[in-house]
Amino acid sequence: MFLLLGRTFLATSIASGAYLRRQPGNYILRLWTHYPSTRLVSYRGISTSEIENLNVSHSRFLSEASPRERWKDGHGGDEANGADINSEEEDLVPNGKGKLSPTSSHLLKLILPLHPGGESKDPSTVFLLHPSQPLSHVSRLILSSLPSSLSTTHQHATVSFQSTTPRGSHFRWSESTDVGDFIRDAARSAEFQIEIRFSNDNARRESDTDLHNTLIIPVTVPTFVSRTRFLRRRLALIDEELGKMEGLKVQCDTEAHRGAKRMAVSGLGALVVYWGTVARLTFWDYGWDVMEPITYLSGLSTVILGYLWFLYQGREVSYSSVLSRSISARRHALYSSRGLDIERWEELTEERRKLRREIDRIRGEYSPERDGKDEQKKDDNEEKDSEGSD
Repeated sequence: MFLLLGRTFLATSIASGAYLRRQPGNYILRLWTHYPSTRLVSYRGISTSEIENLNVSHSRFLSEASPRERWKDGHGGDEANGADINSEEEDLVPNGKGKLSPTSSHLLKLILPLHPGGESKDPSTVFLLHPSQPLSHVSRLILSSLPSSLSTTHQHATVSFQSTTPRGSHFRWSESTDVGDFIRDAARSAEFQIEIRFSNDNARRESDTDLHNTLIIPVTVPTFVSRTRFLRRRLALIDEELGKMEGLKVQCDTEAHRGAKRMAVSGLGALVVYWGTVARLTFWDYGWDVMEPITYLSGLSTVILGYLWFLYQGREVSYSSVLSRSISARRHALYSSRGLDIERWEELTEERRKLRREIDRIRGEYSPERDGKDEQKKDDNEEKDSEGSD
């Protein structure tokens, strides 16, 4: 049984396609590419197990899509959110070198020139990596993306990741290392190397090192500015949106405090009027025999009202609690009447705090002496201010 799949790129006049062939116990996907100018058709076989290992579209959908978005077939292609794959950044990649750059999401984009001999006519290969993936996963992706010319010439290939310390020491990293930990260490030297070693069966039997071919690809690590550009861009948008909401919020908070102060002054006036009324009725009109039970019942009514307040609010009656409750009620009423979405403001404030912490964490990877204490103090001050405003 054959399943034919094909597509044509009109811009480059290059035809490509695939067909699925069944073999005992497995399916083999044969990929082909036709170049009209050279009359060359290249084939490459990929097993179904490799296809499942490389199919990351659904995983990208789960990590990047909003909770309300639904999965659809074909979702998560090259145009997926967070990929940010464009030709301008690929043009900035030095010839013969790779580049690691961030994306608008938490993924990392690895651009590698896998063509041998510096043949720049072949496009570079782009990999989307998650920081928690091990280096062994990256190795399998690289091996499965090697050109067919190398795959047919050499039957065996190994991939290793090497880095150099600022003092000049060379290290080869274990494939069980996470991508995020590896990049964190490689950021200090701003570059690391990917070594692809090829060998054939004769070289493996005869141990002839001359028959070994090695492809070393230097990969530049993004700078702090490049790595945090999406975070800083998002932070600038949040600051701009919060700046528009901040003026209205400050105005509502000021009026709420002013109204609570007027209520407190009115309460003081009511107590003075009550004291004057009781004094007038006691000493001039009715006497103490009549006013004594009235004052007793009015005092007991105050205790009953205080107990009802405790049952309703869950806190004891005090001047500070009554004032805080009054300010909060007036403030939320002003927010609703003037169209201020306080929940949106709180979400943006929390997101801004997280972005600043993430930027400071990345800064610590490039400058180990900075541990983020200044940023933590700033966040603590913001939390105190927000609690005070509540």
